[in-house]
Amino acid sequence: MQSQLNTTRQAELDRMKLIATGLLAGVAVLFVATLLLERSYAWVGLIRAFAEAAMVGALADWFAVTALFRHPLGLRIPHTAIIPRRKDSIGASIGRFIEDNFLSEEVLVNRLRAQHVLRRAALTLSQGELTSQIARHATTALSSALGLINDTDVQALVERSLIARVESVQPAPLLGRGLAAVLGGRRQPELVYELVRITSRLLDENKAAIRTKIRQETPWWLPRTVDRHVSERLFDTVEAALQAVNADPNHPFHDRFNALLYDFIERLQHDPATIARGEELKAELIANPIVRDFSASLWLDIKAALLAQSSRPDSTLQVTIERAVRQFGELLLNDEALAGKADRLIERVVVYASREYRHQFGQLVAHTVSRWDADATSRKIELQIGRDLQFIRINGTVVGGLAGLVIYCVSLLLK
Repeated sequence: MQSQLNTTRQAELDRMKLIATGLLAGVAVLFVATLLLERSYAWVGLIRAFAEAAMVGALADWFAVTALFRHPLGLRIPHTAIIPRRKDSIGASIGRFIEDNFLSEEVLVNRLRAQHVLRRAALTLSQGELTSQIARHATTALSSALGLINDTDVQALVERSLIARVESVQPAPLLGRGLAAVLGGRRQPELVYELVRITSRLLDENKAAIRTKIRQETPWWLPRTVDRHVSERLFDTVEAALQAVNADPNHPFHDRFNALLYDFIERLQHDPATIARGEELKAELIANPIVRDFSASLWLDIKAALLAQSSRPDSTLQVTIERAVRQFGELLLNDEALAGKADRLIERVVVYASREYRHQFGQLVAHTVSRWDADATSRKIELQIGRDLQFIRINGTVVGGLAGLVIYCVSLLLK
């Protein structure tokens, strides 16, 4: 199917090249004929001026279109064969552009804020099914200690135990182990598919900026029409690549993504700087007074339910603890100070990941483009947009001729 499509496109490209070249040959013949007849018929000068300027326009646009893909006439003129010669540079520029505009700290943080991750988590705690699981485990652990100590002692113990437990755990390695456990369930493809969807949306939102960047990277003398065709081909290529990643679970990008993810997990568990940063964030969380308030309210709710319903723990106790968990979710929703602290913690993790790993995504793009064969890539792009580029040659011939005719008429008037 693809071979048949390429054959059709090649035939259309050859036909348009023949038309554009035939038009150039036609105005050349017309120029020679009028040059011979102008001595006898003065009015033939108008046609000669048209033909002369049309040749210039046709040759100039032939040079511009050809210079995109190869050296015109095999001559190694500077700033020609742009796509084969600058393929790696363009790939590196696109990689840097993706780093700066898709994976920058500002873009990711704004996206995170737009998704309201903390609010959604709080809504899950206050309304979701997780509360039942939390309640079942909590009732088993707490019911046996109900009548042993008073409220003050229990509140202090809960607070100390909570803080001690948090202090005894290094959050970065714990997060690394958690991610490793999740990845053990082969969840990486879901992450890749979500990344593809986000990248596709970002590409749609930033097409104008990409067009501007490509315009800045190409020579000044290229027509804007060429830039637009190159841009649209680039968009088609990137979107096709995203679709390929999304459709093929064996696509090489999946392996590269897994390698980056496992490297991140490795750093969480073994990199001293990463572990130290996690300890700093943990200390900030422990110092927040809301930890003490939460431990106290949680114990009072649990104790009241246990005392009232000690004979029927399986139903009432679970309802009570579910309410306490929901209250914590509501606390996240209603306490701006706590919510702000949690938001900043999440944002710091995202910012850290952006600083450490976004360059690797840019390098992945540059490396992928660098592996493409320059001549084959140039031929494929020409096959896609070359037919449309021949209209530039045709238009250049017509517009050049008309411009020459106008200039000739103006010169006659000035005489």
